[in-house]
Amino acid sequence: MKHEIKEIKCNAVNCIYNEDGCKCVAGHIEVGPSSACTCAETICATFEPSGNSK
Repeated sequence: MKHEIKEIKCNAVNCIYNEDGCKCVAGHIEVGPSSACTCAETICATFEPSGNSK
């Protein structure tokens, strides 16, 4: 069963965990890398391509 992670908005429309273009339905998320010092240096390590990539 998929559950939306409340308050987490996702713009990665090519991720298998993205529903309706902005809802994250992953069971959990992992953000990294640990060496990041700014928001721009972070990534969602939970991202998995949906196969709909362009």
